[in-house]
Amino acid sequence: MKIKVNTKSDVHIIKIEGPIKAGNEFELGEKIEDYIKKDQVPKFIIDLKKVPFINSAGLGIFLNIFKHVDSLKGRMVFANLNSDVENLMEITKLASVFEIFKTSDEALESFDF
Repeated sequence: MKIKVNTKSDVHIIKIEGPIKAGNEFELGEKIEDYIKKDQVPKFIIDLKKVPFINSAGLGIFLNIFKHVDSLKGRMVFANLNSDVENLMEITKLASVFEIFKTSDEALESFDF
């Protein structure tokens, strides 16, 4: 799994490449948490365009980070889900918890600047 982070304005765009599975989900959580700074409202777009699979632990990491970001009055949204990952979000009911956008551009436009 590869993780790239770009920042536009104050929104961190986390691009993930490869499956999120046993062993690498904690690295992902730590990488995202590194971008949560004291006295800043965290804003994230999680771009899953190149993620073919997410295991349950990976979903748990996303949920924990989402709760942390939400507690800081921040926002974390998802973009570019393939059909398998989108179905997984629907089946686990996380699609009703997370904001999901078709593209990163749409997700970025949803943030107020």
